[in-house]
Amino acid sequence: MKRIALCFGTLFLGVLFFSVWTLVSGPVDVPFSKLLDSLMSPDSSMVSRILWELRIPRVAAAVLAGMSLAVSGLCLQTVFRNPLCGPFVLGISSGASFGVALALLAGISIGHFGTLGAASVGALVVTLVIIAFASRFSQSSVLLVAGLLLGYFIDALVSLLIAGAEGESLQVYVAWGFGSFGRLTLDGIWVFALAVAVGLLPVVLSMRYLNSAHLGDEFVRGLGIQVGRSRLCVLVGSSILAGAATAFCGPVAFIGIAVPHLSYLMFRTTNHRVLLPGSALCGSLLALVAGMFPQWIPLNAVLSVVGVPVILYVLVRGARQGRSL
Repeated sequence: MKRIALCFGTLFLGVLFFSVWTLVSGPVDVPFSKLLDSLMSPDSSMVSRILWELRIPRVAAAVLAGMSLAVSGLCLQTVFRNPLCGPFVLGISSGASFGVALALLAGISIGHFGTLGAASVGALVVTLVIIAFASRFSQSSVLLVAGLLLGYFIDALVSLLIAGAEGESLQVYVAWGFGSFGRLTLDGIWVFALAVAVGLLPVVLSMRYLNSAHLGDEFVRGLGIQVGRSRLCVLVGSSILAGAATAFCGPVAFIGIAVPHLSYLMFRTTNHRVLLPGSALCGSLLALVAGMFPQWIPLNAVLSVVGVPVILYVLVRGARQGRSL
């Protein structure tokens, strides 16, 4: 318990520290005293506008995106019992990207809710396809290959949309496709937060299933849990979380696959009552740190520096233990 409390305290302080650092540092430095004044009583001054129009939405985007992608990745790895599952690997992020591409390139977007809805539907459709594959193939390696192929297929469809798009809409989509925490607006924070809350609800309600899923479906049924319904609830929630992060921040890689493993290493438990909030804090912290780098450095390039070594470590550890993915 002391270790778990220490890990939670460290992660919380890290999120708080880098949130404040993001607010006060940048091309225009904001003294801490002015930060408090602007937060308590916003006005029309330059400092207040910088905080409320640029930096507070940036912090909110990093925290919410890191949280949603980390929880989504943890749930997918638990449901499919594969350490390399994640919204990016399984093609769920590609499905969300396709939905956003339709919204931006085909001109059917209706603001934040339109983009969010398109991303969530795209992610959910891919998730249902993955469920169909999972019911036919018992080997998780086949599932990973199917997810990668599905992602490539969806990317090809996006390329066709790009080829027929007009210049202005194409420019908007290309800018979105790089991934960034600086695109969220102040009024969009509440939409993003609501989507994350909606996605977390079915996941939290399926906590008993998540804690027993690694023992197999027969064991879960022995506990009186309806496997099909619980799995569907978790996957729908994971799709909404991944879709929301993709809609507001673009395709963000490696958080969903790397953070659950970092949480396992920190907390050393399979109890999802600990892992879910732990992964949420760890994902938020990683996203905030990645967002501190200059704008000209691609976000996914920064996240790759953390994500690739973690994935290699999982592969090496699995090989040493004689496991097949």
